[in-house]
Amino acid sequence: MSKIGLWEGLRAEGKEQEKWLLINVQDPNIFDCQVLNRDIWKNAAIVETVKEHFIFKQYNKSDPQAATYFSYYFQQHESDDAYPHIAIVDPRTGEQVKVWSGTPVPKPMDFLMQLHEFLDRYSLNNNMRNPVPTRKAEKPKEKDVDRMTEDEMLEWAMKNSLEAGGTSRGPRASDPDILTRPDPDSPAQSEVLNGQAEPEGRAAPTPFSLIRSDHPHEEPVADPASTTRIQVRHPAGRVVRRFRLDEPVRHMYEWLKAAPLDGKAGVSFELIFMGRNLIDVLDQSITEAGLKNGSVMVEFVEG
Repeated sequence: MSKIGLWEGLRAEGKEQEKWLLINVQDPNIFDCQVLNRDIWKNAAIVETVKEHFIFKQYNKSDPQAATYFSYYFQQHESDDAYPHIAIVDPRTGEQVKVWSGTPVPKPMDFLMQLHEFLDRYSLNNNMRNPVPTRKAEKPKEKDVDRMTEDEMLEWAMKNSLEAGGTSRGPRASDPDILTRPDPDSPAQSEVLNGQAEPEGRAAPTPFSLIRSDHPHEEPVADPASTTRIQVRHPAGRVVRRFRLDEPVRHMYEWLKAAPLDGKAGVSFELIFMGRNLIDVLDQSITEAGLKNGSVMVEFVEG
């Protein structure tokens, strides 16, 4: 099978299993790649998440089978600065949707949180809309030679000489996922963040505002036949709670309203599960919503 065929076969496997492609390219001469193998790929929680949601493929920098991946996605593979390299590819479209490139190597729990955040924001369900770029990638600023110091001019000349000779190691890969997030420096986004874009008058009731805040959650006695543990992740950590399988999703909101997380009393929030906002399924049971043994992300809406 050709190298292109091997890559297309991997994509076909991902489409068939409805799993993302998680790609790791290793340079054995770079210590941080060894750290990645030791701390990330052997972490039990990460292994479990990867097995459930991803098809994992690891390439060596010198592996001829990686040629197609390098050509399509990782033109910086000759650069030491681009390692370790991890990326997520959509098997349906072939689009590279997230990249970790270069140092520092993420800590295992940080990487696990980033994987789950990705799964909360993106979905392989054709009925779900994935994030799209909200801004363009920044172009490198042109050097003004007339304003350079002598040292800056020498460094610039040496860099151009290396690139002209084809020996430049090149930059690290950028993360396309960053471009799907609002730019906090934009005037419109700044107004929203500062609470200046609120409409005048009293806001109409919303499904969230109608949820009770005086109904504390009481954990049921553990019973594998009728209860489940749900992990609720938030920016400061995570909380695990037990719910009955027949409880409505609404009870999760009531719990967090009645017992808000530290510093978040009165702050609106969204519960996101696999890219879906659970506010749309308030009256479904935990089982019906597919939350058994699930992991839910709390996203605060602070105005």
